[in-house]
Amino acid sequence: MLSLILLAVLQGIAEFLPISSSGHLVIGKSLLGMVESGATVEIFLHFGTLLAIIVFYRKKIMDIIRSLFYRRFSDENTKLALLIAWASIPAGIIGVIWGDALESMFSNPKLAAAMLIITAAILLSTLLIHRRSAQNFRLNLFTTMLIGIAQAFAILPGISRSGSTIVMALWLGAAPEEAAEFSFILAIPALTGAAAIKAKEMISANISPSPSLLLATIVAAVIGYAALSLLIPILKKGKLWIFGIYCAIMGILGVILID
Repeated sequence: MLSLILLAVLQGIAEFLPISSSGHLVIGKSLLGMVESGATVEIFLHFGTLLAIIVFYRKKIMDIIRSLFYRRFSDENTKLALLIAWASIPAGIIGVIWGDALESMFSNPKLAAAMLIITAAILLSTLLIHRRSAQNFRLNLFTTMLIGIAQAFAILPGISRSGSTIVMALWLGAAPEEAAEFSFILAIPALTGAAAIKAKEMISANISPSPSLLLATIVAAVIGYAALSLLIPILKKGKLWIFGIYCAIMGILGVILID
């Protein structure tokens, strides 16, 4: 149980700080000698951080639900819901077509370490973004599709989903808070879909999650909420590059030290 709790704490921190929760979980499982195959643990812990997103952005999410329920098609929240669905398409297609191949990658810690180096490059690229007015930025079919493609790329363990999507939005001219909000609300369909698929597989195989895994899911939710609260001020200060240095160090060490 202790190993699962440690992974839950790691997930809660790494899901919202842009250092790749999936990469850290894959490497963490290897270091802790855990034998769970594939992405089962990752899916449950990601569900925990999904709960953190829902609670943190509960007001915005309720506004979206109300707009859809009352069919306010001209409302900005309805448009946002449609853009989130649109931006979720790339990750959905990749998950359906290459799901099994991708799941096998969650048993490869050396690959996850190598991908952390790519995450480092993504985060360090923010040093090249010139400060500009976000007044001309718009969430539309083009900009949200690019953010969705960034999310699809982050299916690989070691590529930070939050880092990739937030950095893409920043490059497109979004304000930091707007980039974070869209990035984390965009995670809801992807994480919900992955959890639903895994739940269906477990039900079909008549497998029940262990009490320790359920407890770890709750821990991931609580720690995730705290990490999300911490990230927003860092984003406002334009300090994402700091996490890039961390990812570069961890990735290089992982490539060198992991057998």
